[in-house]
Amino acid sequence: MRKKYLSALLFGALLFASAGTFTSCKDYDDDINNLQSQITANADAIKALQDLVNAGKYVSGVAMEGQTITFTFSDGSTQPITIPAGEKGQTVVVKDGELYIDDEATGIKVAEELDTEAGLVKSENGTWWVLNENGEYTNTNIPVSGITVSGSEKDGYTFTIYDEKGESQTVKLPSAVSSITEMTLGETTIQAKDTYINGVLEKGDYTPISAGTERGANKDEVLISSVKFDYTNLGDFKASDWMGNKKLPNDGDYIYSSPTSVSLRIDPVNVDAANIDFYLTNTKNADLSPVIFKAKASQDSSNNPMNDTQVNGRAAVTGNGLWTLTMENQTVASANHNATWDGIAKAESGEYVYAINANHGFRSKYELKATRIEAESLEQLSIKGVNADNPNNTVFIFDVDDTNANSGNITYKTGTAYTVNAIESSALYDMYLTADKSDIEVYGLTFDQDNHTFTIGKNPDVSSIPAKFKLIVYTVANDGTINKAETIININTEIKTNAEYATIDHSVNQQPADNNFYIDLSTMKTALGDNLNQWMQNVDLDANAISYALYSDATCQTEVKNVKFDGSAVFDAQIVAKNNKDAVETEDRNEANYIRINVNNAAVSIYNQNAANISKLSLDKTYYVKVNFVTTEGKELNTIVVPVEFHAPALSDLFTVNTAFLDKVDTDVINAFFYKVDGVIANGHQYTAAESGLTVNLDRYFSKFVSNAKVSFAEGKIGETGKTAAELFEWGCLNYEGANNTNINNGDQVFSTGVAGEVETSTTLGFNPNNNGIDNGKPANGYGETLTVNVNKGYYNVDETLPDGWRYTADGASKYSFKIRLMSPIYEGSVKPVEGSSITINANDLAIGASITKDMITGYDYNNNKFSAVPDASRGTRTLIYNTAGLNNVGAVDYVHPQIKSVIPGTNQYFENVEVWSAYTDKDAKKDIAGEFKVYGASISQTVTVDMPITVEDAWGYVLEEKVPVTITVNE
Repeated sequence: MRKKYLSALLFGALLFASAGTFTSCKDYDDDINNLQSQITANADAIKALQDLVNAGKYVSGVAMEGQTITFTFSDGSTQPITIPAGEKGQTVVVKDGELYIDDEATGIKVAEELDTEAGLVKSENGTWWVLNENGEYTNTNIPVSGITVSGSEKDGYTFTIYDEKGESQTVKLPSAVSSITEMTLGETTIQAKDTYINGVLEKGDYTPISAGTERGANKDEVLISSVKFDYTNLGDFKASDWMGNKKLPNDGDYIYSSPTSVSLRIDPVNVDAANIDFYLTNTKNADLSPVIFKAKASQDSSNNPMNDTQVNGRAAVTGNGLWTLTMENQTVASANHNATWDGIAKAESGEYVYAINANHGFRSKYELKATRIEAESLEQLSIKGVNADNPNNTVFIFDVDDTNANSGNITYKTGTAYTVNAIESSALYDMYLTADKSDIEVYGLTFDQDNHTFTIGKNPDVSSIPAKFKLIVYTVANDGTINKAETIININTEIKTNAEYATIDHSVNQQPADNNFYIDLSTMKTALGDNLNQWMQNVDLDANAISYALYSDATCQTEVKNVKFDGSAVFDAQIVAKNNKDAVETEDRNEANYIRINVNNAAVSIYNQNAANISKLSLDKTYYVKVNFVTTEGKELNTIVVPVEFHAPALSDLFTVNTAFLDKVDTDVINAFFYKVDGVIANGHQYTAAESGLTVNLDRYFSKFVSNAKVSFAEGKIGETGKTAAELFEWGCLNYEGANNTNINNGDQVFSTGVAGEVETSTTLGFNPNNNGIDNGKPANGYGETLTVNVNKGYYNVDETLPDGWRYTADGASKYSFKIRLMSPIYEGSVKPVEGSSITINANDLAIGASITKDMITGYDYNNNKFSAVPDASRGTRTLIYNTAGLNNVGAVDYVHPQIKSVIPGTNQYFENVEVWSAYTDKDAKKDIAGEFKVYGASISQTVTVDMPITVEDAWGYVLEEKVPVTITVNE
């Protein structure tokens, strides 16, 4: 049962939890005559009370201070009543269903939840009577006399003065709840999520706890969530460190909240509902624990409820009878959470409907249901200010962890209390507002932590310039997460100061995060001299407010157009405390030590593609960065001009050959060997296996290179061939354009994968009927000849997929060349016995076919990498694929190594026939078995060693001919 405190003398202080209040003077029969003199003295006060009631006023609070009872009325007016000197007021309290006198239990039970118009306690025959559980009054035998205030928020109050004869003078004082004659529910909305579009309510999203639960239409649903207050979410904070006025819950307690707003109309319209507790009560008079709503006044004249931003951002206007109810966040101990949450789950089933119950004194119709939802996250804050440029946009919204928030044109006046609101207000547990100590002193800042407001006491009026300060907002969410937000509050000037800056040399050869240069503001601050304090108090350090521009001349007459410093193109300028990339952007003038300018090479590429040649951004050229510091109104405060040059490595410095590929004798020549690659599709062109197999990708031989640099063959004759490179070589993978599949000429060939959709660039010998690079399987024309490749690029960019960037201006900086030879790795290889100097077979086996397996013979490429000489790619079943009689089905399909087309053994004076058997799959062993060579011959009498011819054809058509020694043993 809900605790109810009844205190005549302290009612106002305990109003949030009161149900009834009674006070009587002790020793009431000791000095009636003295008391009567006090009554006469208060006759005018009694009349004043009655006049206020007659005027339609009602009591919103009762408080006791010393010997004075003060009544507070709905319009804010007060009326004091003095208790006779020397008398001590008696406090009567009902809590947990029991009557307490002066905080001592009487053992008398009070039925708090019974619905009655007479009230919980009444006076009769000079004593107090309380309502019992049978709905009947029981005499407490506690005498009533002297000056008393009795009643409750539900019943209203009665002020009574008794004389020595027991006769009384009485004034009935209605409370807010006792004045209500009707309550009508409107729409329910989800704070910060529901919106009205052309007058139609668009419902926001939420995540229900129970599967299948659907949100009801319009005005029938209250969403309720709970979340554990977890101390691990406090981060570096301790619970005792929290600065706000609310003490943090115990670790593991649960915070219950609701994002639902309920629109409520109250009659009569002058009832002030701000101090009324509203409950959800079902038809059996049970409240849905722990839901308690509080009311905020709406200034709308329609029946549409305001969303949370509107409610919090507008001034409360009473008198139109329109209110918005929002749930007060409630703390539930961990031990009680499951039962409480399960109780709401039962309500969620739809078996119960609820009325809005005003302090258990007046109910609406039973129209509401309850639904459990996942708890909201606290994400954004808002402050309503003044925007002369756009009066319809006066609410500034920023993230709870935004340390660089800027309200733009929204400003804040002195002498006005501004409220910082949580957009997801149901997710907020508490808030603490502060500012730098210097700002608090300079601007006379004051903070109301209970109401989350700040007030600017004064504008220091430095040279008549409105200033600005950083408001710091700490929030703790219902789950214990603590965040810090910082936003500039605007409260004007122009300082003419010259600061001489030396040229900054900046290398753009850096990754995005490191591509920064720094302007040291200490140079400017020194030049400001006596004006530094004025600058400090009035500068707007928001990077979006400071004006930046790039010029090609020191007098700043020729601006490099369309170069931005806001991060959207080319540059991003930020004020930071330290000259390093990890420094956080700051708006704190005390930490404004550097301007960090990040260079966006990707944006430079886009800019130079669209800019006229004269305006393209170039390396090794002096530019001038002009910085205009401005005030809140956008007026110039002061200006600095900083020269800067951008540098990057020459193209030749961006290429490094892997030394392992260099020839041992001609150490500046790359030995490049063909290697088999799969076919690819690029820009609509299907490269054949032959095309892909003939290529040598250039980037293979470099540890560092520029992928989108253009390559071309050098002019002149190649070796002893008498032909040019263009006659002997061709690019294996040309760039292709669009659906027409036409290639671009070699002058547009790029070094590697550099352009979107294109394949790696490569080169090969020219393969065509008239100049094919192979003569009967042997190398011809340019094979093994030294080829010079020229590389050029007119610009520099770290991101080599981009088609433009910083333009090279220095002579030779855009050029590079290298030498390369093209060869076959298989043709330059060999075939050998696996062990020893020869392969050993038994002469007795020749009659049935002596087997030569992979354990006996193997191949090596130019670099001694092994490949299988016998077939090693399974055909499924063991198959004869070659013999001397004319069968020849050997092909690349029989070899795992993509560079091998066939390996064929030959006959000699002892081998009359040779066979090649394919690899096959052993189904029982579930593995592939390599193929073999079988050699047949006549019987011999002595052991002999003989050469077996081996012919290896590679994937490119080059034929390697080897002789492998074979020893035929007899009687061994």
